[in-house]
Amino acid sequence: MAYPRRVQELIEDFTRLPGIGPRQAARFVYALLAKDESFLASFAGHLGSLKTETMLCRSCFRITEQRPDQTCEICSASSRNTDKILVVEKDTDVENFEKSGVFSGVYHVLGGSISTLEKNSAEKLHMRELFERVKSLAAKNEQVEIIIATSNNLEGNQTATYIERILEPLTVSVTRLGRGLSTGSEIEYADPMTLEQALQNRK
Repeated sequence: MAYPRRVQELIEDFTRLPGIGPRQAARFVYALLAKDESFLASFAGHLGSLKTETMLCRSCFRITEQRPDQTCEICSASSRNTDKILVVEKDTDVENFEKSGVFSGVYHVLGGSISTLEKNSAEKLHMRELFERVKSLAAKNEQVEIIIATSNNLEGNQTATYIERILEPLTVSVTRLGRGLSTGSEIEYADPMTLEQALQNRK
């Protein structure tokens, strides 16, 4: 039996999100149908303002609320150590590190990882911005450390190697997270103790 047209369209919309299959998407849609009009209006309003009320931090490329200085609260905080930049794949990696409380430096969000299946995928990431940021920082400070915190899987390791290669001409320390992260694991799901051990054992 076919779904009603609007239901089918919403199911297809949800399946475009990562990790959402048709069956789970259908559950989402029917759960929304069970809600009252005020909830649906609020939900639609939040979706409608998602793009207009957020922005990419001009420094680290993390998604943040619209701010006059165009930088996120982490990059603009005077308490953060700007000599240490933790390079991550996505915003949820930043959130996990922040929740764990094991890192006091700043971040650089690549916006993904290098895919073996997608040609020129590195060009879609914030690699050039990383190089320029590190180059500018290195010109002012010799104690800069770039910590590569990509996931311990094929794409993450390829991304880490690429970063090491493009930063090689610069006189900065480039390290990777050490022991603690098991093969195939993603930063987003690592617990605080694992992240702390990986940072302490970086090399």
